[in-house]
Amino acid sequence: MGSFGGHTLPGSFFILFALWWTVQMFHRYYSCRQRNARFLSTATYPCACLCGKLAEWPLEPVVKLFFVTVGFSLEIYTGFNDGKFTALGNGQHATMFFFFGLTGVMDLLLYFKAPVPKDIDYVTMWLAVLVEGILFKFHLHGRNELDVLLHTLLIYTIGANLLTLTAEMKWRNNILIALARTYFIFLQGTWFWQVAFILYNPSPAAEEWNPEDHDSLMIATMFFTWHCGAVFLTMLAIGGFVACFHKRFKDFNENEMAMKRLIHTGANGQTLISMNDDSDSEIEFQKSAVGQ
Repeated sequence: MGSFGGHTLPGSFFILFALWWTVQMFHRYYSCRQRNARFLSTATYPCACLCGKLAEWPLEPVVKLFFVTVGFSLEIYTGFNDGKFTALGNGQHATMFFFFGLTGVMDLLLYFKAPVPKDIDYVTMWLAVLVEGILFKFHLHGRNELDVLLHTLLIYTIGANLLTLTAEMKWRNNILIALARTYFIFLQGTWFWQVAFILYNPSPAAEEWNPEDHDSLMIATMFFTWHCGAVFLTMLAIGGFVACFHKRFKDFNENEMAMKRLIHTGANGQTLISMNDDSDSEIEFQKSAVGQ
């Protein structure tokens, strides 16, 4: 992971799933409100944009396993030197990918109704985040001050993620707790990208950061707070778009149901439209007038 791509790959992994969860959580929340049902969060979400039985496919676990397999394979492949695995850092990163891949396996087992304990999907996700935090905590020995700060901020985010996962597993009906879990996953992803640009900027014209300069530490910390705000506003905007979609869709359905209540067929086979639900007065239309 000591490269630009080594940071952007897991960063993209976290961002992709955070965006997916944000849309699906808001979609489920507003769908439950329309049906006057109670919201229930889950570790994974089906693809509501697909039709029929395709919507029930375990698309999320499959995509997760794909990303993890790519990351794990690259870390192992680049860790070999003259036929020997010498890059211990790569071994730590491969371990992290392995535990996130384990969550995908558990998701598939739950999908196929395997006899596994309740909430095993949350437990494995919690374990994967915990392992990530432990690996990064002891990944910083001998690093410069800027590198330590960047990864320490990441560890803070991981710790917050563990707390929100624990809370979500207990209070599954709270949309804010579910979104908090997604928020810190999202923040991890964007911060991975930021760390990549600070430590391994691929642009030849990029100015190198001074790792021991106090100003560099202050700017990096300020960048982190900007990421916190940007992630929050992005998720808020997504929630607004999903809310507008559901409002428009709900109004359309209500108008369609109202028209169905007004239009009915008379005893002689002619289509009748009532002026209102309570009135007996009706305007009679021939079938041809309404396209029948």
